[in-house]
Amino acid sequence: MYSLGQVTGSQCSSLCNTNSTLTLAQCLSLTNSKVVLLLSSNTSSYFVLKSKHRYFDRENTNLLFHDPILSISSSLITFHDALNRTLEEHFGWNGFNQTNEQLIRRLFRHDRIENTLILLENFQDVIIKYNDYYEQNLALSLTTEFNTLYSLVRQHEFLLAHYYRTKHELMPKIYGWCGHMYLTEHLTPLNHPMIEEQLNSDTWIPKAWLANRLLQLVDSFDNELHSTLQLCDFRKILIF
Repeated sequence: MYSLGQVTGSQCSSLCNTNSTLTLAQCLSLTNSKVVLLLSSNTSSYFVLKSKHRYFDRENTNLLFHDPILSISSSLITFHDALNRTLEEHFGWNGFNQTNEQLIRRLFRHDRIENTLILLENFQDVIIKYNDYYEQNLALSLTTEFNTLYSLVRQHEFLLAHYYRTKHELMPKIYGWCGHMYLTEHLTPLNHPMIEEQLNSDTWIPKAWLANRLLQLVDSFDNELHSTLQLCDFRKILIF
């Protein structure tokens, strides 16, 4: 799909090219409803490639636009409206009390977005600028990127980790994506000896920093979510 221009993402070249430096180390989960793969690199580092869906657009559920867009300005509005509806559906949030352009920049500012106009530095100016402008290659590129980003924000775990990654340093890093698959940091769970070593060390400042960040993260979960949040994958971190 990447070679056909149907999906995009900052990790497509590293995942799809024949000379990729990433190789499959272990299949952690592979079902129609979840994919989790452990990848290794030539630097002996590990990464996790995951998605809620095994296939992109299996039943057209991941697509926002089924055909190339015909209006750049209206497609931008459609994308941001769809994003807000998705946030409301997944978390009960209504834009986090932020405008559309603030929200999209919060989610994607630090990533290699191919079409930077998606970031909407000034929403009204962008809409006016592209209201009477149409260029076929740009429209095709935007259609691909809109559908790619929409397939990602429809995934609860991606949305949660990606939103909070710019607010708290404790969430697993998301390095990028290709289509509906995203590449994340590989974390090693803490064991009791590691915890004891940290508690008995003299490094008070790092421990205080970590405790402060944990409290901030828990406070955000408590005040920004509309229902109780259960993070099974991060349970050991929260207990620590």
